Amino acid sequence: MQYALLTKIGGELIEASKADYQDYYGFLKCPICNEPVFLRKSHLRDGREIKASFVHHKAVPEISTCELRIGKYSQEDIEAFASKAKKQRLQKLNISMWKYVKTNMAVIFKDYDKLKVQTKNVKSYQGLLVHADNCLTNNIEFIVENLIPQIGKVINNKNADVGEIMGLLEKFNSFVNNLKSDWLLHEKIAKEATELFLSPQMTEIRYRALMVLCYSKNVILINRDLVTLDMDTEEWQKLFTNYLTLQIALIFISINWIKLLA
Repeated sequence: MQYALLTKIGGELIEASKADYQDYYGFLKCPICNEPVFLRKSHLRDGREIKASFVHHKAVPEISTCELRIGKYSQEDIEAFASKAKKQRLQKLNISMWKYVKTNMAVIFKDYDKLKVQTKNVKSYQGLLVHADNCLTNNIEFIVENLIPQIGKVINNKNADVGEIMGLLEKFNSFVNNLKSDWLLHEKIAKEATELFLSPQMTEIRYRALMVLCYSKNVILINRDLVTLDMDTEEWQKLFTNYLTLQIALIFISINWIKLLA
């Protein structure tokens, strides 16, 4: 059987050739009968390579039917399972986005409540938050499709080309190692979560994150020019957009979505 449901992240349909036994053990089910299955890795038999496959733990009455039906899955079938799994994940994200965001490794949000009180009546700061929100929502595709994969490569390759990541690389080592075989799935969910975070329904959650990200004492740690330059200049606008988009991508790629949504 070449396909099984990975139940720990909503029921994603995965191929045996792409599964990892240790990470997926106990979370695999037959898509037809819902019985647990396990991964039988590829191996040699009489000099011939036998492909990796999923096998039922025990005999079930319709095991041959399961094998036959699963063998006929089309790309449309696979996409339908993926869509259903994504819907389940988004439901959880809708309910607990802020709780999940606070678990990221790149930015600490513990000062949000204090900053909210301090800046509540500061019109210039409230205006900055509105501008910041526009910067993010105008760059959704860039953040989701470009920045997240790029940062994923940086931390996977331990490459400090991106200055903001240099101090985090050591912390990311164990994080990446824990997600090694799950990384593509992790990145996929990070994109889903980021896209939801940047949608109109998450305006209040973005406001909380931006409250911390835009505070001068936090900004200056990343880029001193953002505090010293005139905000009306083109240079500041470019630096500010780069700062925000990178920070959001860092936040969402550094959350253990597999663990949270299991």
